[in-house]
Order: sequence, then C-alpha cells, then structure tokens
Amino acid sequence: MPRNYVPGMLRSYSARKFLATRHTFRTSRDAKSGVENVFLMLEQEGVRGCGEASPNRYFDESAEDVHLRLLGLADFLKRQRLESRADIPRIWKQAEQILRPSRAALCAVDLALWDLWGRMTHETAAQLAWKEPARPVITAVTLSLSTPEEASACLSEVDGFPLVKVKMDSAADLAPLKKLHKTGARLLVDANAAWTVPQTLRLLPQLEALGVEAIEQPLPPALNGEMRILRENSPLPLLADESCAIPEQVENMAGFFSGINIKLVKCGGITPALEMLEAAHRNGLKVMVGCMLESSVLISAGLVAAQKADWADLDGSWLLADDPFQGPRFLDGLLFPSLKPGLGVKLKGAEPSEL
Repeated sequence: MPRNYVPGMLRSYSARKFLATRHTFRTSRDAKSGVENVFLMLEQEGVRGCGEASPNRYFDESAEDVHLRLLGLADFLKRQRLESRADIPRIWKQAEQILRPSRAALCAVDLALWDLWGRMTHETAAQLAWKEPARPVITAVTLSLSTPEEASACLSEVDGFPLVKVKMDSAADLAPLKKLHKTGARLLVDANAAWTVPQTLRLLPQLEALGVEAIEQPLPPALNGEMRILRENSPLPLLADESCAIPEQVENMAGFFSGINIKLVKCGGITPALEMLEAAHRNGLKVMVGCMLESSVLISAGLVAAQKADWADLDGSWLLADDPFQGPRFLDGLLFPSLKPGLGVKLKGAEPSEL
C-alpha cells in the first residue's frame, strides 16, 4: 500500500489510447483513420470507476492537453470522497474550476464518478439518473463521406439498419440518400456546418421528399442569426450541434433551431447532459444524443441521456476496429444497455495499465 494512501480518498489513473476506426471516417472538415482518446480510472475503497474523453480539435481539445489536465487534477481528487449521489455534481463543479476550459477532461471525471458510485451502490447509471433501468434504444449508424471507390461498400455496410445518418459536405450530393430512401430506412442528415442559407433553402424540399427526419447544423455557428430564416421556412427539424455545446447555450437555440444534439464530451459528462435535456424540454426543443468516435464507456454514458431523447446517434464504438471495453450490445441498429452496475463496462484487459 502506498505510504500516502488515505482510506476513502479518490485515487486516479489516466491513460491515452489510440482507437483505430474500421474504415476512414470522413466529414466535411476532415478524415480520420482513428482517434486518441483519454481514459480515467477513479478508485475508492477498492472499487473502480471508469471515464473517457474523446477530445475534438474543433473545440480546441487534444488528447495531450486533456491527459495533462487530468494528471494535474490528482491532488484535488485525493481530497474528495464519494458518500452520496449529490457528491457527483459537487465534485463536478469544483473540478470545472480547475479543468476549464476543457469540457472533455471534465467529461472523463464525471463519467468515472457516475460509474464509481453506481458500482459502490450496485445500481446502474440509468437507475441513478432516472430511478429505473435503461431500455434499448434505436441508434443511428453513420454513413460518412466516401470516395467514389468506397461508396458501394460503405452503403452496403449500413444496409438493413433502421436509422441511418448521412454525412454531407458543401457539395451536398444526394445520391447516397436516394439509394437509402429506396431501402425504407429512416434518414438523418448532418451537414457539419458546411452549407449556406440559399443552398439550404434549395435543399430542404428535396430532403423532405427523400424522407429525411432532421438536419444537423446546416450553417457554421458564426451564422446562428441566419438560422431564424431557415427555421421559419423549414419543413424539417433543424438541430444545433456545433452551435450548442453546454447547458448555458440551450435557451438561446429556441427560435433559431428546432432542437439540439447533446454530446457528453462537448458539455462535460452525464451531469450537464441531464441539465441540457431539462432545458431543451423546457424550451420546446427536440433532442438528439450523439457521440464522437469513442469506446463503450462514453457510449454507455450517452445511453443514459438517450433514454429521454427523440433520437440517439450512439454508434461511436461500432465504428471502431477494436473497442477496448465490453459494454452495451449493438444489434441490428438497437443498442442494448448493460445491466451491470455503474456504466456497466468492463475493460478487456485485466488492469488499467493495459490501456
């Protein structure tokens, strides 16, 4: 036992790990063959909880910076102790003062706290949040942008799934949507802020005719003011993704967007995600719970928030070549929650050091 060990203190261990994707993942901004995510283990009285951050450079986050911030948080964590569910938001608020502006690092801490407390109390994270077990949810699978050579194989991979999200860029090629429309799949579109106002207005009737249910972030966040024009003329829900990251921004989306996409790594974990859900419903906004490229740790946490959402887009671990964790089961477009305590995830290796 370490000389400085204090019974009941929160001990922490963090590690960076590269997660390769099964195929190149392309959006309007970049192409990725994998991501480097950061994992955090918290331990109290021999019980361990796990958290994850999937830093995204769009939000000025990097794995190196997140990892260093978490290492620097170790002394603070040693002075904390989980004794009730109320300690999670308390520790979150105090950690936010130290980790800001990194919401990704805060996300890793928050998830580890939820996982740890669930394991200590033998309850799932969903039971802690909603006082009832999580139910399976239909999740979108993502068709990323592809080269002409990749197009056929990529379409085949998502064939048969009930809900498909199609990534689009400024070219706004409708060919993949037309092919998927013939299969009867429900469709979502994500422009990742690549369109203009005139272009979006031209596309809206075509997307409606193809059965698209909602469009994510057509314009860059700098043009949020222009969204009112689109909102007033759109037959489809328009969802804020890049424009809405944290709870304080939700109320400002009303009148400009029809809904929001909550991503745990953008807002800082389950704790603020629940606040965003409440704020969205209070303001009459629809909700999608989405993800980045991430392991089953973050996907399991996202599944907690998705219990009260209109759409779930939680295919991040499905897109990986090798998920280092076992967790929710993904089957035919349905995400089945683990019924084990906390986030219900298990590291495939024996020790955190094997990350």
